[in-house]
Amino acid sequence: MHDTGRGRSVRTPQVVEEILQGVGDRPDISTREVSCAVNVLHSIVWRVLRDEGLHPYHVQKVQAFIPADYAPRVELAHWCLQQLEVRPDFSAHVLFTDESTFTREEGISNTHNLHVFF
Repeated sequence: MHDTGRGRSVRTPQVVEEILQGVGDRPDISTREVSCAVNVLHSIVWRVLRDEGLHPYHVQKVQAFIPADYAPRVELAHWCLQQLEVRPDFSAHVLFTDESTFTREEGISNTHNLHVFF
């Protein structure tokens, strides 16, 4: 085997924490960017994310609410109320955000390569 000059990657608790911190700070970051930032193999980043139950998903654009959206929204509201009855501090463990993506030209946004880890 040839020496590629790259150090052997070790999966330590510190490395795991750095990977999770990188994804936590920027959910849209690529696994290759995390790999370079933490200086570990790309496969280690994937294994850590998988072991932590984090999976990429592709963002899907939704133009407007439709009548079929009403029932799932009501169901979610009822579920949240049930969670609050069981655990009064439930809302403290939910991330509420108003972040959004805006483009210069209305309606044009390329989300083909946009993945977010959750």
